[in-house]
Amino acid sequence: MKATYTVSPAVVDWVINQIGADTTPVDSLNLLKEWRTGAKTPTFTEIESISRRTRVPLGYFFLQTPPKEKIKLMEYRTIASTDFSNPSRDLIDTITDMEQIVDWARDYLINEGSEANSIVGKMRHETDITAISGYIRQVLGLSINWFETTDPPFNYLRDRMSEAGIIVMMNGIVRNNTHRPLNTEEFRAFTIIDRYAPLIFINATDSKSGRLFSLLHEFVHICFGVDNLYNDTHNTYKGVSKLETLCNAVAAEILVPASQFNLTWKVLSSQSSSIQETISKVSHFFKCGHVIVARRALDAGNISHAMYEEIVREAIQLYKESKQTKKPGGGDYYNTKGSRIDKRFFMFVLDSVSRGKTLYSEAFRLTDTNRQTFPKLMERMNA
Repeated sequence: MKATYTVSPAVVDWVINQIGADTTPVDSLNLLKEWRTGAKTPTFTEIESISRRTRVPLGYFFLQTPPKEKIKLMEYRTIASTDFSNPSRDLIDTITDMEQIVDWARDYLINEGSEANSIVGKMRHETDITAISGYIRQVLGLSINWFETTDPPFNYLRDRMSEAGIIVMMNGIVRNNTHRPLNTEEFRAFTIIDRYAPLIFINATDSKSGRLFSLLHEFVHICFGVDNLYNDTHNTYKGVSKLETLCNAVAAEILVPASQFNLTWKVLSSQSSSIQETISKVSHFFKCGHVIVARRALDAGNISHAMYEEIVREAIQLYKESKQTKKPGGGDYYNTKGSRIDKRFFMFVLDSVSRGKTLYSEAFRLTDTNRQTFPKLMERMNA
C-alpha cells in the first residue's frame, strides 16, 4: 500500500489563491478541494503531479502554514503599498524566468570576453533632468525630435536599447500559457540590474502608450543602476520616491521634450475647441499617450490638477473598454513569439548552440520553444 500524506488546508487554500481558481485546471482544482476537506489524502506521486501542474514548488505542499516567499524585486516596487506586497504566482514565475535569462546571458558575455555594460549606474549620482535625458539621447542615438521620423516608437527604442546591450523582453502571459495572463493592476514592467546583462521586462497587456512610457522609465532605472518593479498602474504620481519622480520626469522629457512642448501646445490649442482636443492633438504629434501630455501640461500650468485627474480616469476607462472588446487569439504565432524575445539575446543563444556550448534543451527552455518551433522562429527572426 502506497504511503499518503496530509496536505494542510491552509496550504491548499494558498495554492489555489496563488494560481487562481479560474485558471487552475478543473481536475487539479477538484483534487485540491478533496485534499482540503480530507476526503482524499494524496500519495507522493499525486502531490508531485499537482506541483508540476500548478508550478508551485514541491516542498511547499509539506508545510503546515503557507510559505512567505522572499522576492527581492518586490523591495523595489514603485508604490510600496501593502496592496502590492503579495505577488501572484504569475509575477513570481515571470521574474524567475527573467532572472534565469540574465544569469545565462551574463555567463555567455563573460565567457566571450565582454566588458561590463557602462550604461548600468552611469547616472547614479546625477539629479538634473536635462543632463540625464541628454545622456540617454546620446547612448541611444536619439535626436531631440526623434519621434517625428520613427514609427512605431516603441519598436524603435527597443531596438536601440538592445543594440546598447539591454535585454528587452515582453509578454502578456506566463511563458506560452494563454490561461495565465499578466495583470497590469499588479505590474506594468520591471528591471533586473546586472553589470553585464541588464534586463527590462514589459507587460504586453498594457496599452501601447503605457508600454512606451514603461520602456523609457525602466531604462532610466538602468542608468541609475537600481532594480525596479513598476506598479504605478494609475499614473497617480502619489506615494512614489524621489527616484521614481525623477525617472518619470526623464522619461517624459525624452518622449515630450520641454523645448518643443510649449510651442506645440500653444499652436495646437489655438486650433482646438477644448483641453481634451488639444491633448489629443499634442499626443498625436509626439506619438505618446494622453496621460504623458496631460502631465506635461499640468507641470507647465496649462491645466488644473482636477483636469489632469479627469484625463487619467478617462485613459484608464478607455484601456479597460478596449480590453473588454478585444477578441482573444488571432495573429501569427511566430510574429507574436518573436516580439516577446530580445533579438540580441536570441542571437546569443543561437551562437552558443551552434558551437555546442549550450544544449538544445536549454535553448528551448530559455526561449519557450521546442524542437518544432525553435527552427521556425529562427527563420522568422532572420537568424
